[in-house]
Amino acid sequence: MSKYLRQYWPDKPTKTEKDLPDLQGRIFIVTGGAGGIGLAVATALFHANATRVYILGRSEAAGKTAINTIQTSDPPGDMKRRSAGGDNDVLKFLPLDLSDLQGIKQTAEAFLEAETRLDVIWHNAGVMAPPEGSVSKQGHELSFATNVLGPFLLQHFLTPILLRIADGDAAPKGSVRTCWAASVEFPDPPGEDGILWDDWGLTSPNFSGLGGRSLRYVQSKWANTILAAELAKRYPQFVSVSFNPGAIKTDLTRHAPSILKSIQGMLSYPVRLGALTELQAGFDAEVAEHNGCYLIPWGKIGTPLPKVVEGIEKRGSGERLWNICDSLVKDFY
Repeated sequence: MSKYLRQYWPDKPTKTEKDLPDLQGRIFIVTGGAGGIGLAVATALFHANATRVYILGRSEAAGKTAINTIQTSDPPGDMKRRSAGGDNDVLKFLPLDLSDLQGIKQTAEAFLEAETRLDVIWHNAGVMAPPEGSVSKQGHELSFATNVLGPFLLQHFLTPILLRIADGDAAPKGSVRTCWAASVEFPDPPGEDGILWDDWGLTSPNFSGLGGRSLRYVQSKWANTILAAELAKRYPQFVSVSFNPGAIKTDLTRHAPSILKSIQGMLSYPVRLGALTELQAGFDAEVAEHNGCYLIPWGKIGTPLPKVVEGIEKRGSGERLWNICDSLVKDFY
């Protein structure tokens, strides 16, 4: 019951957009930044004087619309309007389809050719409860492919630049980060560690219907929490954090049945509040002191499900998941 209550009735945020530092000289990536929470995050970064914000997504048209929307936007919440100038060179779009491993390297290379630094990446994009039997371009179950394998591969290409900036003198300690989108704390994901290792695609008939679709989504999001903790172990030079942005009104539920969308709509919050959680992941000082941590709405450090924690701490689930992801994407390195 406590998980349910804190999902839909969290405490008021303790920090808002006005608490962001001045971001001049810093470079950011937001996947899925053309809409929903990602758009709200990119808007806040723009008004906080970021030097460059890269919006990664599937639709160039949507990306261009988002850029125009941000450039003409009022600052969100109680923050001040952008003052750094150079508005026309701040926001950039790069195509990214996380469900197609073939193109991810090209997107990463385009970014690395254009920039010499990266301060924070938000693995914000994802898919929720796609139709039964949906698979990626490479034939993997779509939720796991889009929410886990795609971000894992993108991170592979960007880790070196994050390490270089974190190890240098060009960024404050703890400011270089990777932020992974987790999600709701119920229903409980399958498996002893939050992942059904022998059937991570949840192909068994036991996982048919809406219940199975929901479990595929939840499992993929807890996988990101596990990856965040593992990345922090492997590369402690920069911060890796996962976040539950909260129950937010976005188009993420577009594949869900109408009744579920109606219930979600009644209980959900504006995208700005979800963005506050993501911004805390990217900038809060306490997060830097707890590398590998998990945030709950609206940006508080929380505790993952007990079996997920036990899997990470006692059963090596981070290394096990890392190895699975590596084996599935290595042909695209």
